[in-house]
Amino acid sequence: MSGYGSVRAVRHVIIDTLKAEGRNPDAYNIAGITRDAFSPRSDGGYSAALDPEVWRAAVDKHRRPYGIGDMVRVVVTTKDGHTEHHYGKISQFRKANGGIYRGRPVKPHSAYVELDHHTSGWLGPLAEATPALDDFDIVREWGEIHRGVLNGDGYYRCRRCAWRSYKGAEVMIVHKVSGQRVRLCEECFNDDELASLGHDVMFYGRNSQQTIAELTEKPELITIPASDSLFEKSDGETYREWADCFPWLVPAEAAELHAQWKENLSAAVAA
Repeated sequence: MSGYGSVRAVRHVIIDTLKAEGRNPDAYNIAGITRDAFSPRSDGGYSAALDPEVWRAAVDKHRRPYGIGDMVRVVVTTKDGHTEHHYGKISQFRKANGGIYRGRPVKPHSAYVELDHHTSGWLGPLAEATPALDDFDIVREWGEIHRGVLNGDGYYRCRRCAWRSYKGAEVMIVHKVSGQRVRLCEECFNDDELASLGHDVMFYGRNSQQTIAELTEKPELITIPASDSLFEKSDGETYREWADCFPWLVPAEAAELHAQWKENLSAAVAA
């Protein structure tokens, strides 16, 4: 984007650019983006010569907390009593009595969220929903995105379009709690990718419930010595391999014992 224009013209530029990026302009504070991403001129107009990093920072900063179609994270309690983090888009705002607002509410009480991996949607106070973006770090620094790459290309390809393109990843989404990540090009990056990664993490936890329960009850299981057999693993080895893959799921006491076990192993090797 380049050139000069009035506030109205700049507003149109911002809206058109947001749409081109697959974003809903209603979810953003356009005036805030104007202030942060465009340079004001003495005649009241704005310079629209944008630095890409400045644009991205302004867009991320001025996304409204909630709007119809926004991706949010909610907590769902399963039939067996476990809690899970589900992601979905707000489809309705509701009043405290369950009624639907007419028009766009300024401070809606509740929201109905469509969920893909649950038997029904989620209805609850808006205060109990969290913007999906809060759960992730968005990295756009090329060196950080492609750090440690081992393939012959020298860079990571976009996860979604790599099968038909050699395009390098331009965005890395990192799930803050687990550290799980996905690399995408700008065209493939959207809110649905946040939800997809978040649900991957959720399913890791869902599929590990038995292991979590066992290590919660008997954390010392993670310190069982390795098997002398070349063909069989001890239970301790199995638990430790699982803990190395999913460190954020390891119960606290078992995690301490696992860390101590690693320290003892390192000391033995050094000796």
